[in-house]
Amino acid sequence: MKSRTALLALLVTVSCSPPPPPLTATTRMNAEVAPVAAPAVEVSTFVVPIRANLTMLTKEVEARVPKTFKETVNERGFDITYNVTRDPVRLQMIGAGLHASTVARYSLEVCRGRVCISCGVNEPKRQAAITLHSAITWDPSWRLASTTKPLPLDFPTRCAPFGFDVTERFIAPIVRDQLAVAAKTIDKNTPAVTNLRATAQEVWSSLQTPMSIGARTWLVLEPQDVAIAPLRGSGLNVASALTLHARTRVVIGEKPVVAQRPLPALTVAAPSAGGVRVPFDLELSYPDATRLASDEFAGRSFDMKGQKLTVRDLHVAPGSNGKLLVDANIDYRSYHGIVRFEGAPVFDAATSSVTVPDLDYALTRGGFIKFADHFAHDTLRARLRENARFPIGTRLTTLRNDISRALTRPLAPGVALRAQANAIQPVSVTAASDAIVVRVIATGTAEVDVK
Repeated sequence: MKSRTALLALLVTVSCSPPPPPLTATTRMNAEVAPVAAPAVEVSTFVVPIRANLTMLTKEVEARVPKTFKETVNERGFDITYNVTRDPVRLQMIGAGLHASTVARYSLEVCRGRVCISCGVNEPKRQAAITLHSAITWDPSWRLASTTKPLPLDFPTRCAPFGFDVTERFIAPIVRDQLAVAAKTIDKNTPAVTNLRATAQEVWSSLQTPMSIGARTWLVLEPQDVAIAPLRGSGLNVASALTLHARTRVVIGEKPVVAQRPLPALTVAAPSAGGVRVPFDLELSYPDATRLASDEFAGRSFDMKGQKLTVRDLHVAPGSNGKLLVDANIDYRSYHGIVRFEGAPVFDAATSSVTVPDLDYALTRGGFIKFADHFAHDTLRARLRENARFPIGTRLTTLRNDISRALTRPLAPGVALRAQANAIQPVSVTAASDAIVVRVIATGTAEVDVK
């Protein structure tokens, strides 16, 4: 009985007090609205796989290093005839090094007058194992570079008649000379195998061209640096990866004019996974927010211990200190008017909606409105907290697809960017002066194909 009497007294007071003014464009402009910060600058990583084949080097070595040597010399009264034949040179990448190997097969005949001693004549030829090792790196001109050194010769069975090592005296110098030729051939021709500068320049320049991701909406990439991974290989195939880091931002309006940054010097760094991080502000206008909230809540009635409370409509507008104002136009007994609430908007990942979980009664010029019946007071607040939500899941899906389409495009002839926005991560929600701004980060993978 006491609660009914108190409720009646409060309703009489409320009906005599001026209700809070409706939320109009004027009141929104006069409200103290927290400014929205510019999108955070995010760094994306673009990976350009690099693959090359060393078959050309093999052909060059084969062409420049003679396959056979035959000569007769006279030394200390001895006539020495030698014949050397090499097997094909085999090039093989092992990790970051290039190994070149072959086997030289030779025969020797040492004669003084009619007396001759031979090695590898009328018997299997003697052998020499020949190996070169090339350290392959990237040079500042964006080409492969090699430094080749012969490894010590291995003569399993030397020819040394009368204790005179003929192999070391005559065969070894010939083999070493040819090794030097092979080493020079490799080092001279390695830069021609892969020249990345043109490709890197195309990718670097093309990434700086603004990409359309919607009506008057542009994704701008600002490349910061470029690095290449140390070379690795197996057999005749070598592989590496070019990694470009770029700052990403979204510009709304006319297509922005971007000053081209020059391609920086090449550095070598450990490879990293390719990925994109695109910051984006998804704006939900207050008329749209009002419509979405009304779709969820307007016209519903609630039983307040035998008394019906009806929410005729809702209106959403910006409040102070980054909060939202929600006007609920209600009918409850003899009160017909607006009850104002405010709260901080947040993103609810479970429903892909903007919600206001701390929505509570607001102070207005008409006084702080409370229902004397605590049950009615608490129930209305709870129902608004549950139902004052703004679904944006469809917009997030559209945004993710738009970004994926924008990032999958040709950069230059034979060079194509492939990217996929796999997820949209909302990071903040702000009540701006003209819209609810949901800051999201689109994340995914990125790779550049070079044919």
